[in-house]
Amino acid sequence: MKILKFLRPLLILALAGGLGFFIIKGKPTPKPVEVKEKAWPVRVQLAEPATLAPTLTLYGRIESLWSSQLTAGIAADVLQVAVLEGDEVAKGDLLLQLDERDARLLLAQREAELAEARARIRSAESRHQSNQENLPREQQLYALTEKEVQRLQDLAEQQMAAQSALDKAIQDLQRQAINLRGREQAISEFEATRAELEARLSRAQALRDQAQLELERCRVSAPFAGRIAKVLVSPGKRVRLGDPLVELYDLEAMVVRAQLPSRHIAQIKQALDRGQRLQISGEVDGQPLRARLLRIAGEVSSASGGVEALFAIDQGEQFQQGRFVRIDLGLPERHNLLAVPAEAIYGTDRLYRLAAEQRLQPVQARRVGERRLANGLTQVLIESEQIQPGDMLVTTQLPNAVEGLLVAPSDAEGNPLVQIRSSEKAE
Repeated sequence: MKILKFLRPLLILALAGGLGFFIIKGKPTPKPVEVKEKAWPVRVQLAEPATLAPTLTLYGRIESLWSSQLTAGIAADVLQVAVLEGDEVAKGDLLLQLDERDARLLLAQREAELAEARARIRSAESRHQSNQENLPREQQLYALTEKEVQRLQDLAEQQMAAQSALDKAIQDLQRQAINLRGREQAISEFEATRAELEARLSRAQALRDQAQLELERCRVSAPFAGRIAKVLVSPGKRVRLGDPLVELYDLEAMVVRAQLPSRHIAQIKQALDRGQRLQISGEVDGQPLRARLLRIAGEVSSASGGVEALFAIDQGEQFQQGRFVRIDLGLPERHNLLAVPAEAIYGTDRLYRLAAEQRLQPVQARRVGERRLANGLTQVLIESEQIQPGDMLVTTQLPNAVEGLLVAPSDAEGNPLVQIRSSEKAE
């Protein structure tokens, strides 16, 4: 019995092991799974270089070359505001009216001072004429008085005249000499006196003109034909000298200010030197915008990636200053350009073409602009020395695109292409 108890577990283990062996041995052998590489569906287009005129998409701001903020020329109260924001005005139209009373009082004072200065000149001229007329008489009186003194001196020596009479005659002679000298001095100093009075007259005229100008500044008028951008005051407000009143801009000098990328500057300058007119087109609130390149800015900001340019707008009065617009600049035609959809470009300068066995091969290209189609779609224009005519370019944006990736190409309509001419065969 003890031996049987000892052998029972061993028999159970042997039976279990044998049973497991037969189960494993009887299991069918699985067939090996064949792993097939996935071909990613892509669309391709044939590389066909052509002569095309690229367009450059720019973003700019509409503004006027002449934009002014009119300020108060005097300190006064605002009596009338004749315009509102957005109003179009002609040159000389009334914009604001300031209180004229203080200015008119000052002008009246300056007019009186001017009249006084003119009267002083007339008085001086009259005195000068009188001095010239009376000078011979003064000289005659001096000669007669001098003879009288001489006669009394002779009589006094003969003790035939009183000393008091001689003294009185001498006093009269001295007094006459003073009068004669004063009249002669007044005549000799007349030119200097007249120059001084004329200087005072000129100063009085300048003060009168200044007062007249301040009176005219009470009427604030438009310096040019334009549109009101802002009205900064209201009736009854007291303004000081230099306070801003109105902002307006010239409608006949409307431009678009946009930045040209540095890589296109040389080509644009060459076109301008040849006399080509570079046009831009765009749209603002459904209205077409047409403009031409006026000039390239004379200063470049250190933080910018290009150069600002000014485009003169045709019929600029239709647009408001400050609007941001998207515009297309037409560039001169270039040879050997390829037009591809934006999805064909990876990063900034990489595309893929089909190589042997329908696998991707990267190529480098340079963007030179865009082309807008009649259906509203936009194509990117590129040039590349690595792309040959007849190459098949991938136009699908793959998130996992790498060199050697297997693809299943189809044309633009989605029809599968069975046979693809690879770039290696083309070479």
